[in-house]
Amino acid sequence: MTSQTKVESNPTSSQTGEQRQTLVVLGVLLEFLASPEQVDGEISLIRGTLPQQTVVPLHSHSDPEIFYVLEGQLEVYEATGWRTAETGSTVGIPGNARHALRNASSKPVTTLTVTKAELYKFFRELAKPFDPAQPFAPPTPSEMQQAFDAAGRHHYWIASPAENAAIGLFPGAPEGRV
Repeated sequence: MTSQTKVESNPTSSQTGEQRQTLVVLGVLLEFLASPEQVDGEISLIRGTLPQQTVVPLHSHSDPEIFYVLEGQLEVYEATGWRTAETGSTVGIPGNARHALRNASSKPVTTLTVTKAELYKFFRELAKPFDPAQPFAPPTPSEMQQAFDAAGRHHYWIASPAENAAIGLFPGAPEGRV
């Protein structure tokens, strides 16, 4: 996941009047709007922002995801290839489906994502506070290693550099660098 953009945080108040914190997970900004604990169930609602030129590499996990595009154009890769989801579009990703996301535009893409508890836990494990005063940077090798380790603990699949290059992501990336 990569980006070189400085992004502004837009905290909003929850129903309880608390400020929601914007967090970073591998280059994607996340606000957890409803956790599984808050809704007494197995789902969560997450607001995500992919800064310009951000890529979420090819991967899969058992939890399904539903993305609603609030702003921008989200490019989504599934088995049939790449497609663009415009503002107002909904994208459903079944559990265990190999998929990738990217924002190839010069503007951020903002989504609402509904998913299940296990994927929420994975994101929370990797989330770090976002500081809008700092330049936005791609994940470090250490952060990527933490993601690979967490993916293993959660039984998620992450594509190899060659598999990502085969779908047009990170062409020419050295082995082990995604």
